[in-house]
Order: sequence, then C-alpha cells, then structure tokens
Amino acid sequence: MTVLLARQWKVIIAAGIAGALLLYVYSRLLPISYLSMATVLPPERQGMGGMLAFLSNSPVGDLLKGEAGSNPTTDLFKSVIDSRSVAEEVAQEPKIHAFLMQSDTSFKSQVERLRGSMASDPVRTGIFTVTVTLRTGRMPSGREMDSTRIMTAYIANKYVDALDRFNRDRLMTSARNTRVFIEGEYAKRASQLDSAYRALQAFQDAHQAISLPEQLTATVSAAAKLTSQIQELETAISIEERELGAASPRIKLLNAELDAARAQLSKYDEGGAGEYILALKNAPELTRELAHFVREAKVNEQLSTYLRTELEQQRISEQRDLPSLQILDPALPPTGPSAPNRKSWTLWGAIAGLFVGVLFILIRRFVQDVRARPEAHYRLVNLIRSVRYGKKAALITPLLPHVTAKEIPRPTTEAWRP
Repeated sequence: MTVLLARQWKVIIAAGIAGALLLYVYSRLLPISYLSMATVLPPERQGMGGMLAFLSNSPVGDLLKGEAGSNPTTDLFKSVIDSRSVAEEVAQEPKIHAFLMQSDTSFKSQVERLRGSMASDPVRTGIFTVTVTLRTGRMPSGREMDSTRIMTAYIANKYVDALDRFNRDRLMTSARNTRVFIEGEYAKRASQLDSAYRALQAFQDAHQAISLPEQLTATVSAAAKLTSQIQELETAISIEERELGAASPRIKLLNAELDAARAQLSKYDEGGAGEYILALKNAPELTRELAHFVREAKVNEQLSTYLRTELEQQRISEQRDLPSLQILDPALPPTGPSAPNRKSWTLWGAIAGLFVGVLFILIRRFVQDVRARPEAHYRLVNLIRSVRYGKKAALITPLLPHVTAKEIPRPTTEAWRP
C-alpha cells in the first residue's frame, strides 16, 4: 500500500491542492463576523457606613471581606444586560436603529438580533465583560465591512452605558430607601432613649441609688456594648435582606456573627465572661435593677449615635454622584474579522483533499483487483450480481485449495458487468 501511494503522489497532492482551493473560495463567500469586547469593573459592594466596622477584627469580618464583599452584583448585572428591555433601549439608539434597518425593518427582529449578538460574562475576579459579535452579508463590500466593524464596538459600549444607567438608578433608589428606613429607626430609638433616661432618673430618685459599684460598672458597659452590636447587626440584616435576599451568603455570615454576639452576651448575664467579671445574676436585687436601667440607657445612647451617623451618611449618598461602573477597557473596532478564519479553512481543505486523494487511490486499486480476481472477492461479486440480476444471477464459487488453475471457471464479461 505504501508503494502504491508513493507512486500516485501526484494525484494525492493534486487532491490536496484542489481541496484547499475549494474551501478557500467557499470561505470567501461566507459572511464575515467582527467581535468587540468591553471590560468593566462593578463598584465595590459598600455597606452602610460604619455598620460593619466592628466586624473588622473578627474572623467573620474577614469572611465578609473575602466572600460576601467580593461583588455579588455581577450576577445581577448579567441578568439585567441580558434582558429584553435593555436590548430594546439599545435598539432605539438612532445610529444603531439605522444600521439594523439595513437588514431588517421589524423592530422585534432587530431586538432579537441584538440579543443574539451580545454575550456577557461575569469573571471570578469581579471583572465583567460585554462582547458583541456582528455578521455581514455574503460577499460583503468594503463599505459594509467597515460599517459592521465600527458598529460592533459602538453597540458594545452602548450596552455598557445602559448597564451604567441601571446601576446608578438602583444605587440612588437603594440609598433613598435605606435613608427612609434609618430615619424611622432613629426616631424610634430616640424615643426609647428618652424613656430610658426617665426610667433611670425615677429609679435613682426612689431608691437613692446614684451609681453602680466599679466591678459591676465594667460588666454593664461591656454588656451594653454587646447589646448595641447585636441590634446593629439586626438592623444590618434587615437592610441587606431588602437588597440581596435572605439566601445571600452575606446574610448567612451576618447571622453567624449575630449568634456569636448573643452567646457572648449570655455569659455576662449568667457568668463565664471572665474571672474578674461579675455576673449580673449574682448582684443584689437593688443593684441588679439599677444595672438594668443603666444598661438600657447606654444601649440606646450607642444606637442613637450610630443611627444618627448612618442617617447623615445616607443623606449624603442620596444627594451625591454615586459611583458606578468603572470601564477598564472600552470596546474598540476590531482590526480584523473573528470569522471565518480563512487560513484554517484552507488548511482543513488541504487535509480533506489529501484524505480524499488517498481514499480515491485505494478504492480505485480495490476495484481493479476485484475486476482482475473476482474469485478472490466472491462474496462482494455475488452480492452485486444478486442485487442486479436477482435469482438469475450467475454466482461464482470461492477458490478452493484442491482446485487446480485449469478447473477454475473464468467469468465472462457479461457475467461481471454490473
């Protein structure tokens, strides 16, 4: 076989060249695709000012920075930019609408073409990519290719602009809703603080109890701080659930920190917080009641201060120009087509041509061998004769070892002719 192929190398090379030329010409007739990609960086996930500041030194705080703070908005951005409403907004842009009108006058078809040409991909590192691929018609002119190439980048940038507008509106709405929520919480906490002051004053006047013992003061201050942190966490969870949903990893981590703070607070009430920490349950009844009023006042003081700070920050955030997408790499007109790759088409054409050339030589050699020695291929010959002539076919027998060459019936031309 190797010798046979070597002798027919000209036929094989000719077949390879013919295959390469055929697929190259075919690739010239295909529509040309252009691809352009924009890379953006979503804004950092910002919490409510100092809401999570007290977590910075805790293990859960480290997890919050690593996992929940690593931009949970990228999946939301993908859902938004893949939506039909964004495609309709982009399709209504005058230049894009005029470009799409050249191939389809139906607005619905234009929107579907845009949605099919755009692909978004949120990368693990937090980077978000927007890729647009447009195709020309068959055998496009130079003007059509230039127009498609430029419009590819233009549409990608318009998609980024639409996503940026959505993000700004969302952040503005979120800041306004958070401000309204905090205003209500601050007013309620201020009222509770006034009530706590009045209750403490009334108790001191009734029992002539001015202050707590020094050892119990440390316990009350630490317990009040923990209580205020617990209520700050509950407020943070309420706000996060409004934005991210209860199943968010960030919510789960906040709940874990809340459980840890509650467990630590119970040690101050029941004992076990430290060797020199006096448990509140072990204090005399009158002192324990005074500690309760002092603790309530301290908790409301800290929460009122915290909510007042957050309220001012949210008011500033609502009025300022909020941060939005950061464009790392704007989409640029591609320098060359992304498809078809004519070099690949030519290469595969040459490979296919060589394969067809080899296959042609082997088949031709096999046919010649069947014609020259039909008794050696009696099954194939009998099958062909049976299909052509049916029951009238003259079948041949295989060559047996005891049959001499003189006894072998030579098939006639009429019997072999297909």
